[in-house]
Amino acid sequence: MMNRKGEMVKRYVDLGDVRVSCLERGEGDPVIFIHGIPTSSFLWRKVMAVVGSRFHCYAPDLMGLGDTEVSLDHDYSMPAQADVVSRFVKALGFPSAAIVGHDQGGACAQILAARYPDIVTHLVLVNSVAYDNWPVRGVKRMMRLLRIPLLVWALDAAFMIAPLRTGKRMLRHTVFDRSVLTNDVVREYMRPIGSSRSRRRRFRRYTLSGDCRYTQEVARDLKKFNRPTMIVWGTEDPFLPVVWAERLAEGIGGSRRLEMVPAAGHFLPEEKPEALGNLILDFLSSTGREN
Repeated sequence: MMNRKGEMVKRYVDLGDVRVSCLERGEGDPVIFIHGIPTSSFLWRKVMAVVGSRFHCYAPDLMGLGDTEVSLDHDYSMPAQADVVSRFVKALGFPSAAIVGHDQGGACAQILAARYPDIVTHLVLVNSVAYDNWPVRGVKRMMRLLRIPLLVWALDAAFMIAPLRTGKRMLRHTVFDRSVLTNDVVREYMRPIGSSRSRRRRFRRYTLSGDCRYTQEVARDLKKFNRPTMIVWGTEDPFLPVVWAERLAEGIGGSRRLEMVPAAGHFLPEEKPEALGNLILDFLSSTGREN
């Protein structure tokens, strides 16, 4: 399906071993938006409505989340996710793109910047995991549950029988203003996980692949990454306090801006999409392309 400026479309990009589902909007230089757990490309829809006014936006679903199709025995680790995103960019026909990452998607973005720097024109990290601060406590709790067979069955049943209630329980601490998590929004976040047993098994594989060693391994390389970088943080994040934003801003060679968004929690793209979108627009427009 071809994108037309001003419209959001969903498309699939076949990489052979992975069929990547993504949202697309806008025209111009490419911007790739990477989500975290337990979200999908849906997280970025409102931000893309802003940034898509001047840029060609793509939001792929990571393996094990959203609607991306991949075998259960594939590597779901974050380096493997970054490899898929790098191939996704090339399959779209772009030599490089601006990369925006949130939560664990920020880990993917950091690996891209460290290991595939030639494809990254700009880096934006939004309430991102980094260094040794992840998996965050809620995900750690889920990982413990997913390692116990009986509890895996119970969680599977919860996603299938009561997805809305399960989703509200999972997401209740992700925003400062819970009114943004309407029933329809929560249902869409839970839809990919709850739609089939095979998807829940892939979600389990993704979740259990989370490991902070991957961001620690690339931390030294990020000091040498000199492309324009911006860190944006919702100040009321209960999982990742602003000290991590400051550490990232100091630890990335190309760091140019550190922006704090008040009265916003961990899910900043969901809670303050216009503020975030305008910050990204201004950053990309003012720094230009450097490769």
